[in-house]
Amino acid sequence: MMILSPEIWGGLSVALALFSLGPYFWATLKGTNKPHIFTWVIWTLLTAIAFLIQYLEGAGSGAWSGGVSTFLCLAILIVALRFGEKHITKSDWIVFLAALAAIPIWLITENPIAAAIWVTAIDSAGYIPTLRKVWAKPYEEMASTHAIAALKHVFVLLAVQNYVPATIIYSLGMVVMNSILVLTILFRRRLLKPAA
Repeated sequence: MMILSPEIWGGLSVALALFSLGPYFWATLKGTNKPHIFTWVIWTLLTAIAFLIQYLEGAGSGAWSGGVSTFLCLAILIVALRFGEKHITKSDWIVFLAALAAIPIWLITENPIAAAIWVTAIDSAGYIPTLRKVWAKPYEEMASTHAIAALKHVFVLLAVQNYVPATIIYSLGMVVMNSILVLTILFRRRLLKPAA
């Protein structure tokens, strides 16, 4: 049995990041996908922080996907400003402000585990605007993007070269949250017919 090296898993996780977010970006440009702006602001900020935590804590090739995903999230955020969901609720603002609060907490904490837990919790809360949106409009979100993202984070976990809580907490959380989002999209699509 052949065991793949962390670098190969890291390369595969980067490929999955491109494979999941590239089509999402193009679907947003075409108007068939409508990302929630606040979710993508949160994901851009926190993916960047999670990447830096993983990188600084020695995740090695396990951090590669986070760096690539940060730039892809930023690209999606930019197109979402024009083509995305702009219905902002009070809960969206609460989650957004909590995400912004994660930045100084990450910068001042000397505990990378606490920072990773905080970033993962707030990033998970960043799913709330999109979960709320897909509950009403499940056809405006690509389930495949989030299914591939869950798999990407499994590959990230296999690519990590220094297994400590700070390098794995974020990806474990993202496997769970992406899976919840995919299941919600599929469940709501079974109940709601697509708009004609």
